[in-house]
Amino acid sequence: TVVPKSDSLDSITLDVRTSVHVCTEIPINIRIVRIGKSTGKFHKHGSKKKVDLGKKNLIAALRLVVEGSPIVYEKSGIAENDVVPLPLDVLDSSHFHALLIQPLTGRNSHGSWRDPILLTKDFLLNSTNMRDVTRCHALSGIVVQKERLNVHSSERRRNTSIASDTNRSILRRTAWDTTIQVVPFFLLSNSLPFPIAVRTWQTVEEDEGEFWDESLLPSTSADGTNEDLSSDEDFTYATPSIKFKRSSPDEHHSSSAGNVDHYSEDTVAVGQTLRLSGVSLRETLFLQVSQHVIASENASFMWTSPMQIDLKKMKTGISKKGVTQLPKLILDLGDNCDCLIHVSIGGGTRVPECTIYSPYWIMNKTGLKMEYRVSQRKKSYLDSGIGGLPIMIHGSKSEHTNEKYNNISSKISLIPLECPCQEVAQHWWDDTSNGLLVLQKSAMVEHGRNSVDWSEYVDLDAAGTNGEIKCGSFIFNVRIESLAGAFHRSNLICFTPRYVVKNTLHIAVSVLPIFGGVHDAIKKASQLRQNLKTIDLKRKIDLAPGESTVLFNFHNYSRGIEKPYHWLAFCVNASRFGASFKCKWHLIPVDVAESHFFGEHDGNNDTMCGILEAKVHSSDAGSMLVSISHAEVPPYRIENRSSTHYLRLVQDDDQAVVFELPPLYSCAYTWDSPLGRKKLRAIVISKARSKDNQLEEALELERYEEASQLNDKGGENRNNSVHTIDSDDESTESETTKEPLLHSLKRGVRLDSQARKLNKTERYRSPRKIAVFSLDSRSYTLTKVGKQKDLPCPSAKESESNLRMKSSKLFTHIRIVAGTKILSFSDSTWLSDQVQAGILRKGGNFKSALCEINLQGFGLYIMDDFPREVMAVVVRDLQLHKPTGSIELTASVRHFQVDAMLPDARYPIIIEPMPLGVDRRAPMINDSDSGNLIVPESVGKKDCFWMQNEEKPVPVFEIACSYVPQSNMVWVPSLNIFICPLKLHIDVDYILRILGMIVNSTNKYQDGNARNLTATSQANDQLKYITRGQLNMCMTYIEKLHIAPVHFDMELNIQSDDLDDDGEGDSSLTLHSIAQTTTSAGVAGLLSWVINVGANFAHVSPTFQYSQESHSDQYCDIFDLLVEIAKSYIVQTVKQAYKVVFSMQLLGDPSLLIHQYKKGISDLFVKSGAEMATGGKDGVGKGVTSLVQNVGGGTAFFFGKVFGGVADLADAVVTNETTSNHLKPKSASSDGKHPDNVVDGVVQGTKFLGETVVHGIAGLIGNPYRGAKTGTATGVAKGVASGVVGFAVSPFVGALGFVAKTSDGLGATTKYLDLGVIEARCRPIRMVPWGRPMCDNGLPFLKGIGIRVHTIRYQKARKRFIEKNNSHNNGDDDGHVTSEEYKRIRAAEERRKNPPRKLVSVLHKKDKYHYITAPIRPKLLDVPGNLVLSHYAVTYEETLILRSSDLQLSDVVAINVWNYRGLKSSTTRATPLGVCNIPVGDIYHSVLHFYKEQLMRKESNLLGENAGAGSLIIPVPQDYALFKPCKKQSPDHKDILDVIGEELSAIEKSEEDKFTMFDSDSSGSDSDDSTFLGGGGKKKKEEDLSSVVKANERLFGNISLSFFPIPW
Repeated sequence: TVVPKSDSLDSITLDVRTSVHVCTEIPINIRIVRIGKSTGKFHKHGSKKKVDLGKKNLIAALRLVVEGSPIVYEKSGIAENDVVPLPLDVLDSSHFHALLIQPLTGRNSHGSWRDPILLTKDFLLNSTNMRDVTRCHALSGIVVQKERLNVHSSERRRNTSIASDTNRSILRRTAWDTTIQVVPFFLLSNSLPFPIAVRTWQTVEEDEGEFWDESLLPSTSADGTNEDLSSDEDFTYATPSIKFKRSSPDEHHSSSAGNVDHYSEDTVAVGQTLRLSGVSLRETLFLQVSQHVIASENASFMWTSPMQIDLKKMKTGISKKGVTQLPKLILDLGDNCDCLIHVSIGGGTRVPECTIYSPYWIMNKTGLKMEYRVSQRKKSYLDSGIGGLPIMIHGSKSEHTNEKYNNISSKISLIPLECPCQEVAQHWWDDTSNGLLVLQKSAMVEHGRNSVDWSEYVDLDAAGTNGEIKCGSFIFNVRIESLAGAFHRSNLICFTPRYVVKNTLHIAVSVLPIFGGVHDAIKKASQLRQNLKTIDLKRKIDLAPGESTVLFNFHNYSRGIEKPYHWLAFCVNASRFGASFKCKWHLIPVDVAESHFFGEHDGNNDTMCGILEAKVHSSDAGSMLVSISHAEVPPYRIENRSSTHYLRLVQDDDQAVVFELPPLYSCAYTWDSPLGRKKLRAIVISKARSKDNQLEEALELERYEEASQLNDKGGENRNNSVHTIDSDDESTESETTKEPLLHSLKRGVRLDSQARKLNKTERYRSPRKIAVFSLDSRSYTLTKVGKQKDLPCPSAKESESNLRMKSSKLFTHIRIVAGTKILSFSDSTWLSDQVQAGILRKGGNFKSALCEINLQGFGLYIMDDFPREVMAVVVRDLQLHKPTGSIELTASVRHFQVDAMLPDARYPIIIEPMPLGVDRRAPMINDSDSGNLIVPESVGKKDCFWMQNEEKPVPVFEIACSYVPQSNMVWVPSLNIFICPLKLHIDVDYILRILGMIVNSTNKYQDGNARNLTATSQANDQLKYITRGQLNMCMTYIEKLHIAPVHFDMELNIQSDDLDDDGEGDSSLTLHSIAQTTTSAGVAGLLSWVINVGANFAHVSPTFQYSQESHSDQYCDIFDLLVEIAKSYIVQTVKQAYKVVFSMQLLGDPSLLIHQYKKGISDLFVKSGAEMATGGKDGVGKGVTSLVQNVGGGTAFFFGKVFGGVADLADAVVTNETTSNHLKPKSASSDGKHPDNVVDGVVQGTKFLGETVVHGIAGLIGNPYRGAKTGTATGVAKGVASGVVGFAVSPFVGALGFVAKTSDGLGATTKYLDLGVIEARCRPIRMVPWGRPMCDNGLPFLKGIGIRVHTIRYQKARKRFIEKNNSHNNGDDDGHVTSEEYKRIRAAEERRKNPPRKLVSVLHKKDKYHYITAPIRPKLLDVPGNLVLSHYAVTYEETLILRSSDLQLSDVVAINVWNYRGLKSSTTRATPLGVCNIPVGDIYHSVLHFYKEQLMRKESNLLGENAGAGSLIIPVPQDYALFKPCKKQSPDHKDILDVIGEELSAIEKSEEDKFTMFDSDSSGSDSDDSTFLGGGGKKKKEEDLSSVVKANERLFGNISLSFFPIPW
């Protein structure tokens, strides 16, 4: 065996070794001994080269034979996973050898030798599955694995064809790489989060049935050697490298006498596996377990009581009637450590595997002490909450060690025992990522009432779930997840805080959890703003910047009127300018994952001084996180682009604040009341009514009063005042400012009551707010982007006299920039026109970029070890187009298909798009067509016939979107998605086989010792909460999103095939995982029978239709939008769940029948009306055809499914494990493989009826016999019952199957009215000779084959001329021609010059359908001097496309030539004039050559090489001979003696021909009579071989054809 290994970048190391090697999982010593003449006792009768492995007690015989045998090879100290190849001298020797293995595990470094292994091919491979050989493998602790390498070919066979090889000869010459894998007898895995100490022992008793008769064995001499080895005959063919000589006793093998008891005491680390080698699989194993503690002092735990593991009851290699797993045993390792012991059989090694695990791990990370109670158990568990080892429970009613585990539904309930503790909670808190923890103790008792209680029970087996759990008023989060790796049998149940609040502001905040309805929460927030009660001061939590808290208890303020929710009320503890201003408390709904914005006011300005963002989302642990921070991007901005008008705005809510915008001012904005009506009211006011003007008037009045007071004072003060003004010091009196409020604050002047009234937040019914709700105001929702309602302006009478109105209204528009929606009021429409025209969508570098990607496709092919193709996933024609100067991006996938590549797959096509016609649109990418790269410019495409059939279908997936680059956001103006309707044919059994093959293949390349040990560390990890602010989520704005309606046709079948491709029955593959959950063989059999019967109900074919999805002006996280769309499709799927029931094949698929009735009736009127309107230009009869196909054919298929389903159900009911599949028909239902026509249906129905009755008669005898072979009374009862009932039911099942097949054939007959679209695999299956490697893919896509018919040349004899010559020779010609003869001669000449029209048909013999050319009249060729033959030529230049649902390379295509006499495409009995049979493989070779030439030309053109650019690559025309059809010969039933005599005569004649071929005169040679026994046979008329060939192969002419691929 040569194994290539990668050594470096530029070298490969070839590891050359023998083809048999030993690989071990435990440390061992190996020894090979030569077995001498004593093996003669085991030789097969009549053969000295093979051992009779069917001898009784073969194991004991091999033990005695190897005693005293000479040692020819020995190797010690083989470590784990080492590979030791066996010597080539041993493998090539003509003697028999035995391999012995000595394990080096346990207390003794050198244990006893295991049972010997005979080194013969039959013994190792055990292809016949002999029971004694299997037991020998099991007792020796080996698993033999083989891998097919290649087929050896000798020199005399190298010139023979592969087709002449039979499977038997190939198997005989196949080389195998054989691995003898040494495995332990028992595996013990530790799936607990701590190391354990294990003590095992076993008492082995000798089995009397394993002894061999000593008289049959050779005697041994005093020195221990076999006396029979002294014979020289035994070593005649010995290998020269191993020379035999008289050896000392040390050079001969000697095993330890008798069986040895087993005892071991080991330590098993976390996630590791202990391998035990000295265990007997025929005895009971005793086990004790203890926790292993590593301490300075000698500290140890108590050992458990001994537990018994009955290995002899298991289905190992020794016993085939055992169970695959033993009942689980309970193991108690401590107060909070309840474990289980599970013993089962390994996959391929058949080694018992014992796993010690706990099914449920409980971790408490809440920071509170807990008490747990498990359902149906009296025991409770206490948890301190400080971490360490998790609490482990098994959830069984039984509690004591060594009791059987009762599998019940385990549920858990919990209750807090103490208030939250800062020290305990800090143990799980990560200050680096979460901030400092501020924990407020929640009282367990309030107002004399206990606020905690036992929670509802939580299902411990609900892995993958997450949610809240309530313990009275305390709320926690519970998350259940399945562990992986070595702990895959366990579930981790983790309790964590449900709500976490983080303050990421630069100022402190106060939070208060509230529970109640919407109005209850709003009322409480208003009360908190007015006055904080004493109890509120105790309950609120103050968070400094960077601090976090955990909310356990929400205070109930619900009045029971509305549905209550959880709220978080918070306020910002910032200093305000206004002395009378009170902080507003905001409300956050913490149960909804969303971002919320809140506006903050300072008490002076009406506009917001800051905008806060509260982000609520779910963490990885399932907790709800609330982070309060500054909004980096405000959600809205209000712009006043008017140069003269003042705007007054307010939210339509009681709690909103009125604010004003002067001309050419803007401000950030969010809703004052997020829970109120989200509508913004706006009105245009005059300057005189604005707040700034009123404030200016108030300040002017105050300045005037101050100036008057200064004028009343004396000159000294006036001089001081003048000195102040003239000095260099700053003077507030001389200051002028444009901001009245800033001026007043710097002066320190107390404003009058009117000014203060303008600055503070006013009530809802204030005059300013009432003015906003006048008739001139307008309301805006701020959701839809684009033009909005115009805002009226005040009339000229209402305006000041010195202002001239520029317009009577303000134009309003909403746009989005950098993640902010901007509401703009303008004097003109310029801004809105620019936005609407898309001028503001500049696109930046993206708009100027160019991207054109045209990928022909890619394929993923899954193959097995045969090798052969199993599945193919093909994606074709991927295009991505982004032109320069545009923001539009288009991507499409033309075709997607998943094929089952096995020849006899139930569904050859698994996923395929429904045909929607040809895509007539212009290609997205210029010169994207493949022909543009290989066709010169001087050649027109119309002249290239091989390019005329490359019309591409409608893409299966297409997306068109536009993108505008923006900071802080993703802006998608439009997004359109189209998904083609798909057909899904799902064979569950086939899919499970593929998945199993993939899993087994991936396991080959994984490290067997690698274990996932992260579960123990993850269980004690600290809680880390990452908020959306830390994740820097980018928002997405989609103006228009449209997803076209989606349509899926699905067919689901869970029935397993009776036989797989290798002929090995495995009908329980899909039931294996379910039946393994029980330890009772009877229950497992009953479960398999029930599911097998239920599989007949699970053949369904529902059709799911999903409506279009349209969204506009969506500004959110893209993942939230995807979740919303997914929920919409899930809801539609649930609403259509009834289709699954009404599409069962057992019921005839009534939903499909109703759909066909509706389609047939509607097409009758719609299509017929369209034909009448167009005058029949596009054909007539389409409506009638659709009516016949859908109503008539649908009804026939409906009855076929009903009767077939009932027949399959009745057969499944009477079928059990004693029923044989021999002579049994596969299925009564067609399962998509309908008969071709009604005649074929009758034939198949008759065949099914006969086979069913014959199988019932055979089962009457066979089933009881097979039941009796089981050796149990249950098996006998099953066999008799299934045989008698099956015999009685077989006529009924057969009759139902006959009706089903006939109905399906009748329905298939209606399909001939319209051929429709042929569904085919993407390409034929690759043909791989057995044992050869997989060949090149060749053509990746081949939906059909284009056959170009060029010309036909043929000749015809002139009958009149031949008859005349014959009459001349006979002397009958008198030179006179009568009038009748003249007319006949003239008519014959006319027919010769004008022969009837000829046409050519292409017939795929598997489909029996003709593809016909147009009829062409032959042209008579003038051949001078030829008076006997008339030569004709027919020129067609027409293309025929051969399509087939199952086109394979081994198929045959017939090229037929016909006279045009109304030939139909479905003709099967008419006889053509000429026939040419061409294998599809030969056609494929020509097509592949043409395809590769095109690829080479494309490559050279893309590389800029212009060699051959002016030439044209065309399909090569080829000439094929046309022969007249062979006459069908009736079978000649000869006597057996005549046949033998003819065969002997042929042999003698062949020998004589070899001698006479060199003789110059062989005419006089005679042959003797070689009939059987010298005569007695009947004399047969000898038939001339030349006459036979002449009669069967008469040349008609030749035809010129060319072939090219059809990719679509």
